[in-house]
Amino acid sequence: MTDLTLRQLAYFLAVLDRGSVSDAAKDCRVSQATVSAALAQLEKQLKVTLIARGPARRARPTSSGREFGVRAREILSNVSDAVESLNDESAALQGPLRIGCIPTAGPRMLPATAAQFVKHHPQVDVSFVEAHPLAVQQMVLNGEVDVAVMYRKQIQIEGVTRHDLAEVQLHAIVSADHPVAEQDGVDIAELIDDPLILLDSPPTADLLISQIRGIGYEPSVRWLIPNAETIRSMVGLGLGFSLANAVPHPNTLTFQGMPVRYLPVTNPEFANTIVGVTMTGARLSKKLTAALEILRKTAADTDPHRWKHQSRTPKLTHP
Repeated sequence: MTDLTLRQLAYFLAVLDRGSVSDAAKDCRVSQATVSAALAQLEKQLKVTLIARGPARRARPTSSGREFGVRAREILSNVSDAVESLNDESAALQGPLRIGCIPTAGPRMLPATAAQFVKHHPQVDVSFVEAHPLAVQQMVLNGEVDVAVMYRKQIQIEGVTRHDLAEVQLHAIVSADHPVAEQDGVDIAELIDDPLILLDSPPTADLLISQIRGIGYEPSVRWLIPNAETIRSMVGLGLGFSLANAVPHPNTLTFQGMPVRYLPVTNPEFANTIVGVTMTGARLSKKLTAALEILRKTAADTDPHRWKHQSRTPKLTHP
């Protein structure tokens, strides 16, 4: 039987996650030589190349390395769960926790979640990765993240389990001097003649366009932009409207210092849910259960309804 060690597996996964031996060594708080030696010994024992060394000292997994990485994560996770199961309920949570998130929900969900872990569970080594919906779901299946945060309508892959965090309402983003800016809500019909600027993050744009067509309207998409801040600035300048599920504090300004308005879309067809996604069949450890609880609290604390009665910024006129 091949005599592998948990430390070898941990160093190997660190190289996979960080993309280089040097960065993995920093994360593991050991020397680069230690990680290199462990990786070389692991490959020798397995009689297979796990990591291909590329230019600029980048390290990329071979096909065998990717497959072994999935199994190695399962092994370390099972060991961590086994140790955890021996602890009583009052024991402090500890060890690694990897949370994935789609970029649009990141500003809403990740900072407060990180703060909660630092404050209440300081021995948990929590890390975050942002990726598009399809990519972050694949990370869950590959064991690269323990839980991923996204929207229910973005789930495209079988083999994942959904944990509802909060209901969300689609919002239209309009300039501060738009005719509907002072309304409490808006029907898509009131905006359909305006240019639409959508986030270029598959499958978000396609889903929204399909939903608009489903209620009998044809949107006039002016631009697909991959950066939400760029879209907000374009809306602030009156170049069109946009749609978003994540709503920042009402005092948030564009890059140019201009206000925009986030109006709830009243069409019921756009109702959605922010969810945590885990691998189907994966055990919900105390650490993962705590993560889901913190994510639910974060979603509740950032519900735009909590900000409804807060004062708005003064209206500015765009050039």
